[in-house]
Amino acid sequence: MNPLFLFLLFIIFMAQDKPKTLDDFRWENRIVLYFPQNSSLWTSPDDSLKQMIEERKIKYFVVSDSLISNAEIEFTPDYIKSISSKYKMGTKNSSWVLIGLDGGAKVRKEELLDWGYIFKTIDAMPMRQSEIRRKGRG
Repeated sequence: MNPLFLFLLFIIFMAQDKPKTLDDFRWENRIVLYFPQNSSLWTSPDDSLKQMIEERKIKYFVVSDSLISNAEIEFTPDYIKSISSKYKMGTKNSSWVLIGLDGGAKVRKEELLDWGYIFKTIDAMPMRQSEIRRKGRG
């Protein structure tokens, strides 16, 4: 086969692999959408926080001047605007939303991002309790 053809096929395959909407994460990841009042209110998670985020299967999206995420995605600018209008609650203040594995919004808060509250909320959910029990047996 032509190497150029194989390369193009590989590129197409890789492009299709990246999520294009939040629905692509359903049943795989929990979602945290954070809408900071300004981009200086976001601090990248340190290694300890990253581990807790990964353990709970969370993908976060910081929607500000640009989109920051711990997921490889291919969201269009129009889709990012639609996320803002659907979840931001019309506030000019910082706000965040926790979306469960089923794709439903579980918590909406008009405040700075609170990872401790998010972790407690997730850890109390039945699916997370099941994950913890399975991990304990493994």
